[in-house]
Amino acid sequence: MLSTEPLIYAELLPNIRQLSVLVALDAPCGPGTKAELSADGQRFILQHEGDITTLNLPGQAVSNFPLQKPVLGDKELSWRIPVAGQANKDSIENAQSNEAPWSAKELSEDAEFACRDCGTIIVEKETIKEWRDLPSENWAEMMEFWHCHKPDLPPEEASGSSRRAGHVHPEEIAASKGYGATSKFTARTGIGFIDLTTFLLYSTDCANLKISETTVNHQSLASCASCHHDIGHHDHDSRGIRIYKWSLALISSQPRSIKFPSLASILSSKCLEILNANCVSRLIFEPEIFSSGQQSSASHSTSATWPCSTTSTVCSLTVSELSRQQPKMLSKMLSVESSRLLLWFLSPALIYSTSICPSTESGKFITTLPKLAMKVFWKVISADEAKTLLDGETAEGLMLPGDIVAAIGRNLAESALCLPPSARKFNKEWDVALMNRYQPSR
Repeated sequence: MLSTEPLIYAELLPNIRQLSVLVALDAPCGPGTKAELSADGQRFILQHEGDITTLNLPGQAVSNFPLQKPVLGDKELSWRIPVAGQANKDSIENAQSNEAPWSAKELSEDAEFACRDCGTIIVEKETIKEWRDLPSENWAEMMEFWHCHKPDLPPEEASGSSRRAGHVHPEEIAASKGYGATSKFTARTGIGFIDLTTFLLYSTDCANLKISETTVNHQSLASCASCHHDIGHHDHDSRGIRIYKWSLALISSQPRSIKFPSLASILSSKCLEILNANCVSRLIFEPEIFSSGQQSSASHSTSATWPCSTTSTVCSLTVSELSRQQPKMLSKMLSVESSRLLLWFLSPALIYSTSICPSTESGKFITTLPKLAMKVFWKVISADEAKTLLDGETAEGLMLPGDIVAAIGRNLAESALCLPPSARKFNKEWDVALMNRYQPSR
């Protein structure tokens, strides 16, 4: 039986201290359609055709605020509701922070990681004695910039020792202190270095890995010895193996540690880092290129063309049509290795809730609690269009495995199913999406 449950979407507008609530109905609203707030202002309650649908709001509304009556015959409804009180300091800090799954504070010596595809153990328990967070990728450049522009040293310190008096260059001092632009972290046995999207591990600390002769960006690919899925690469500069977080599942006794972080929650932290470091709002996801000229993908399969009509179809579907057509529609989007995705980030810290949300794992629709996300306009572009944007410095590029570019494209298209039809497009050429961010347990 097809679901006729209304789709309710709400987002917090912190700058104007309001909540925006949108409702999409399968059937036009009638005399019995009514909306109200709960007594505590934390839930939105909709009555339609004898059914009641409740949504947890992404902020506390003024509880006694009267909601306007829906217009008879409308199938999309909207409200603006004032938020109670002032912005909470913790909520502001949480939205402004940039955390990724599996940081050092979330992992312990008993952390064990397996291939997410087949379950083969990749990092055995107690192999890593200490987990350490790596600084951002541009930390060395920032430290060197600070060193070059700090006040002059006293003459006796600037001159150095007698055998090198007057011949100590700033870059040498920076390198000697460990923060020159050429400074690199190198893998060490028993230590797991962590950045936003990968683990840097010593080769002997990894199990069931196969290092390929094929290279991408001059790095040898690392794949699971059991299922042959690409899960990382050999980092020659760091003298270790970089394992992609999205390719792993955590086996740990730590109850606070998330076992299967979503691809979006991992990549969103990387996107936010690039946006902040380069003061841009647009990113291009590009598939990595093998030394043989092939594009990277889990199976190294032949590239396919992105079905551009698919996302346009999403915009016109009703709630019941979405539940019926979602599996068929998404199956058309399994290969995007030849495509580039242009993402325009409108809001890096959006708090939203929706009554119906597609579950990637089950293919079903589930009700969700308020989430932190990035609101994105996106579209598929050609390699030539990407080159023009990158050359003009109007966007930054992010190289990813081809299958990950495909997967994030599907995730973006799928996230539009959480939005009412009228909110899924911008200016006809841009699709609207939500890219969920990671929210650590507090």
